[in-house]
Amino acid sequence: MNRKRPDFIERNRIALLLVALALILVGVLWPGHAPPQNGLHWQATGPGLHFGSMAQAVSEKPILSLTGEMTIEVWLVPDFKPGLGNQEILSFVDEKSERPLLLGQFPRGFMLRGRKDNPKGDPRLDGYLSLSKIGLTDTKGPSHLAITVNSSGSVLHVNGRKSPLILKNTVARKDEPFGGKLMLGSSNTGWQFWKGGMLAVAIYDRVLPLDELLEHSVSAERIRKKSFASDQSLLALYLLEEGQGVKAHSGIANTPALEFPHRMTQPTRSTYMSVYPTHPGNQLWKPFDILSNIMGFMPLGFIVAWKQRPSLITVALAMGFALSLTIELIQPMIPGRDSSIVDLASNSTGALLGAVIAWIIAKRLKAFH
Repeated sequence: MNRKRPDFIERNRIALLLVALALILVGVLWPGHAPPQNGLHWQATGPGLHFGSMAQAVSEKPILSLTGEMTIEVWLVPDFKPGLGNQEILSFVDEKSERPLLLGQFPRGFMLRGRKDNPKGDPRLDGYLSLSKIGLTDTKGPSHLAITVNSSGSVLHVNGRKSPLILKNTVARKDEPFGGKLMLGSSNTGWQFWKGGMLAVAIYDRVLPLDELLEHSVSAERIRKKSFASDQSLLALYLLEEGQGVKAHSGIANTPALEFPHRMTQPTRSTYMSVYPTHPGNQLWKPFDILSNIMGFMPLGFIVAWKQRPSLITVALAMGFALSLTIELIQPMIPGRDSSIVDLASNSTGALLGAVIAWIIAKRLKAFH
């Protein structure tokens, strides 16, 4: 009995496997899109920073209040006008890449956000404890913003006066550390970015009384001329007077400087086998991502199981799983890439489907002949 000549796939199985493997590795290990360049600049005249369409400054190390209380003051360029959409002005990023406090702006006023503790989940999907908004009432526009934080909540003060914007649910607790890395401006998420100018920033480990806030709100010059030698509560003071360079130094000893990263950074961490998408707001991308992972691994399974014993389906699944697991462990070390258990499952499924399809087609071809 004459033995059937092997077909193209059988003759070139090893070469085709190598090609499929190379295409998979190039597709999944190629660096992702680089974040946009930082558009932060020093003010053209006088002290201060100008935030362009995408701009940020981040403290070198965390700034923490050990009392569970804090006041953050920021002086804006006078007559600042709010832009379109929700925008981030400043926030704290802790070691888990959560943001315990965020001050933002939208066309009619300001918002405060607090991040919920989520020790078992992915910090990129933490929910808001609360979200509050308030319209602007000062026709002159804001020039001084202050947030007081304690266990009772976080309160926004505009131009030295307490506003109705109170975030009652807060992660600040008495005598527990509160804060994190200070981020001025926006993260590189979303489409709206804060535009404006900052003249100075001050952070204290106490709640400043209303009369002190009102005094500071007159102008940034008040804070520049004030002596802080006797104020032990001041954690950091950025007068933003350097005028050049990629750092803004604090006027308080042993406190971190503000760095101006070349590219925008995002408050995320590299996670192994995350069950959440990198960008949860993009609802259309994840189904496409899953489908592309399945389709990408199907040729691998198909080539392995083509005209082979049914047991090779299990081998194809094992190969797909092992290859995908290796990839997912490497990806967090590659810029723009993340590790995901969803990708592991979809890749393995693709290898399995490819092997099953190959076995079914080969079986029917054999029966036909």
